[in-house]
Amino acid sequence: MFSPQIQAVIDRVDHLRHEVDDHWQIPRDEALVLAQIIRIGRFQSLCAIGVSYGFSTLHLAGAAAEAGGHVHAFEMDPKKVAAATKHLTEAGLIEHVTLHEGDARELVARFTPPKPYDFVFFDATKAESFDYLKAVQPKLASRAVFATDNSITHAKELAPFLEHLRQLPGAITAPVPVGNGFELTMVGGRS
Repeated sequence: MFSPQIQAVIDRVDHLRHEVDDHWQIPRDEALVLAQIIRIGRFQSLCAIGVSYGFSTLHLAGAAAEAGGHVHAFEMDPKKVAAATKHLTEAGLIEHVTLHEGDARELVARFTPPKPYDFVFFDATKAESFDYLKAVQPKLASRAVFATDNSITHAKELAPFLEHLRQLPGAITAPVPVGNGFELTMVGGRS
């Protein structure tokens, strides 16, 4: 699915889950499905809130790079930003990613991407989901897709947020029971 160079780094980062206790990443099957969604949608301007060691970002960037896309990834932990930068560089994907270090609620609100976001991946502190959405909404393309991770593993905690997404004007949304589960939501683009 990816070049041998990218796949080798993905495999190495995936093994970190057995070596460190703060390696929060999506399961491999979920990452592959997200990469396919990026490819099919030919998304160009991606926002990833939550990076950890870069596993999901490697998948998003690898797929987006095929269509000349770019990922703006936001992560609070400096150690993880440094590790993700190293992994993306080793994979040859760093030119397709800008890593932003700090509180995503503030950084997303302040930063204006060169092109409005057409794909957003939410995978950070669940209690702050409404804040992330509020920060990113003014930065969206006329048609945008959200993938909200942990819809199965954190179902109760995310229920109010997912219900809010389902009520957005013109939203089309569906649960995807792969990996941790994610809610796939499209806003805009309806005729």
